[in-house]
Amino acid sequence: MVRDSLDRTSDQNQKREPAAEPQSPRQNPEESHRPERAAEKINTENKDSAGSKLDFLLWCKLKFEEESESWRLPETGADADGLPTHIRPFTSFAEYRLVKLTYLQLQESGFYWGPMTMEEAHQRLTHAALGTFLLRDSGQPDVFFTLSYQSEDGPTSVRVQLNNLLFSLHGSQKTFPSLFALLAFYTSSPCRLTEPYRRQRPERLKQMCRRALVRTYGAERMCTSPGLSPDVKAYVGAYPYCT
Repeated sequence: MVRDSLDRTSDQNQKREPAAEPQSPRQNPEESHRPERAAEKINTENKDSAGSKLDFLLWCKLKFEEESESWRLPETGADADGLPTHIRPFTSFAEYRLVKLTYLQLQESGFYWGPMTMEEAHQRLTHAALGTFLLRDSGQPDVFFTLSYQSEDGPTSVRVQLNNLLFSLHGSQKTFPSLFALLAFYTSSPCRLTEPYRRQRPERLKQMCRRALVRTYGAERMCTSPGLSPDVKAYVGAYPYCT
């Protein structure tokens, strides 16, 4: 995916932002320092930062809560040539939501490497144990993600297909409702995938604890437990998987 296109999109978004209105002289100065307002400001900044990462997939103006009219039909002809990414447009709003959710959860997984060539992925996996795998952006114009793994014949890459809101590996007839359901199947015995190749090595302790809690108690139980803080529930809900 083209990074300089992402930078141009971010610059254009910044130029379109209206100037902040001056504070009314009648406003109580203490109100601007209330914890509630500070928290709202932090949350707004975090949302803006997360949203900017999605610009290259045309997600900069879309959120989960928006209605279907925010989604546009695929561009064709000369209009398609101006898209800031090699990836095909979404075929439906439902597909957009599914790919966006998958992308956000992959960001939390630790084994999603984003834009990476096949050669780079295979070089990283050259000395990895048999079955070690990672997810990366696909270089194919009609595919979103690619799975690279260490096989008995050396590093191998296979495209992750998405058709009719179902994920599958290229050449396989078995489909899954999510990319992580696909990984759960292929990491179970006697399938060939064993452990993910994570970007951060060693991994953060809180990420290891999250997976251990999900594996022991289940994500649904963790997210509804009255004894956990909202921050902990949100952290577990961001990546409710054991992989």
